[in-house]
Amino acid sequence: MVTLPELKARLDTLSPTGIRFVARMVDSLSAPPLAKVNSPASWLPGEWIEYFGLALSVHHGTTTEPLVQKGFETVFRNACESVSWEVGEHGSETRRFLDLEVSPERGQKLKLSLKSTAAQRLSRTSVHISKLTEAAWIQDMRTARERQSRTLALFQEYMQAVDSIMMLRAFRSEQGIPSSYQLVEIPSAIFRSLQEAPLSSFNADGPTIDCPYRGIDIAARVSLDRSDAKITVKQISLEACTVHVEWEMRTT
Repeated sequence: MVTLPELKARLDTLSPTGIRFVARMVDSLSAPPLAKVNSPASWLPGEWIEYFGLALSVHHGTTTEPLVQKGFETVFRNACESVSWEVGEHGSETRRFLDLEVSPERGQKLKLSLKSTAAQRLSRTSVHISKLTEAAWIQDMRTARERQSRTLALFQEYMQAVDSIMMLRAFRSEQGIPSSYQLVEIPSAIFRSLQEAPLSSFNADGPTIDCPYRGIDIAARVSLDRSDAKITVKQISLEACTVHVEWEMRTT
């Protein structure tokens, strides 16, 4: 960790332009977002949440655009490293569905998929995942039996690879500028009931299958999008998820 004297010494080497840039970042950090933490349910420590909030401040010190997928992945990883968690390698083609593996505690490993959205008019009661994964085979399936077999195989593989989906949701004002962010954890077990769905659920060319979970009749709706060859998950009930934290953005 860099000490304060070391930091000051580095600042002394900067050009006037560099000093102005740092000053702008400091201005951003001086007005971090207000974090509303779901303490009983969240496994994220306060230092992690603080780091992520500061990263949001720095991001919006240079742009009004929301923090989305690639930036979210980087900040999430950096926040994990900031609290000394063991962090696995980036997801790759050989590790389908998995974006990040972290170990908050010794002997514990969480396999995470990271998603983000900044769509206008996000719901406060449900979550939408436009593309859970690509599925080119959807366009080649001609019978309900074929669709069922491929769908169940895909989600069996998904649940083995991923424990949870961590989704960053950017709520935007009418001007399109993020006013708040919400970090939601969606358990992959929400898809387990697909294994019990009747064959008739797959009759349509692009079927939508309801997923009950922990007493919620429709905790999520899995849709096979034939036109775009992808899996969409609609109307994921927030009651089936963990809302870890919400950051309310502030201005300097």
